[in-house]
Amino acid sequence: MSRAARLLAAAALLSCSNAGRGPIFPTSERFAETPRRPPSFAAEPGLAPSDLPLADGEEPNGTPLPIRRARVPLDSEAARKLVSRFFIAVLQESTRELFPLLAAQASVVSEGNRQPAQAVWRARFAQLDYTSLSGRVVAPPQTLRTYTFESAARAKLDGVPAPASRNEVVVVARPGLSWAGKTRLFGESLAFRLRVSSAEPRFEIAEISEDFRLP
Repeated sequence: MSRAARLLAAAALLSCSNAGRGPIFPTSERFAETPRRPPSFAAEPGLAPSDLPLADGEEPNGTPLPIRRARVPLDSEAARKLVSRFFIAVLQESTRELFPLLAAQASVVSEGNRQPAQAVWRARFAQLDYTSLSGRVVAPPQTLRTYTFESAARAKLDGVPAPASRNEVVVVARPGLSWAGKTRLFGESLAFRLRVSSAEPRFEIAEISEDFRLP
């Protein structure tokens, strides 16, 4: 048999042996081994990485930060309502209603002395009878004066404590009812320094300035 005939016969045999197996496709055994990588997710369309919201307490570079305070508008009406609730709680001598209105470190400033607000009001409830004025309006809301950081200059002219930052509001009350018989229950004026609560979006009383001395 000639060389050409032998080659033709070999090709025919190879063709017959592959016919039963079908075409060969690449499988995982045929790919080069490479390290596996975790799936990745792109930012939402239209948001650059710097625009994505940050987790609480984290800067863009991952540096820890204090928990951000909830931002609320400095609403003068909300500030006056809080002070009105303060007087209602005092006339009821209700620490349950009063103390939630106070910041954790709230203080009372009187005659240059600073004391914890809760301790001051416990002492006043123990020595004075505020329930004698219960149900009466001590400081009508329309008489309350409100000062924001923008009106700090006006507060100084009026001789009252001025807000120290844009997150503060000062509300000044001049009680129309300060006496129960011959016993004085309130000072001539009370200046409430209100701040935004760190726990929830509302005001809380951080400081009360009042020239008052227990009898």
